[in-house]
Parts: sequence; C-alpha cells; structure tokens
Amino acid sequence: MPGTTPATLATARICPNCDGFATAVVTAGARDSRGHLPTFLVDCPACHGTGAVFPRPRLAAADLEVTA
Repeated sequence: MPGTTPATLATARICPNCDGFATAVVTAGARDSRGHLPTFLVDCPACHGTGAVFPRPRLAAADLEVTA
C-alpha cells in the first residue's frame, strides 16, 4: 500500500527488553480444586506493557546551564 508511515508508528521503538511482546502469561504451577491452571499476566518492567520505548527528547544548548 503506497503512502507514508504515520508519525506515531515512525517514532515508536520496539522495547529491547521484551522485543515487543510486552505481556507474558505465567502459570502458578499447580491446578486448583476444579482442575483449572491458575495464570496471571506480567508486564515488561521496562516499557510497562506497551511493547515500545519512545526516545528521550534532545536538550537544546539554551536548556543547558554552565557553572564554573
């Protein structure tokens, strides 16, 4: 499909810690009395479950303070 990539997708970076798979399902290990396997969701601590890490804004020279 021709066209440009939307700005929101172009600025998003895939999280290097989870490779974009931000949420994992972890089993508790044993089955309960009804035979169900208890599971819970765990989010990536680096991207907080978004799967993307956004670059930090650059500082301009006017924003820096020099002290002697």
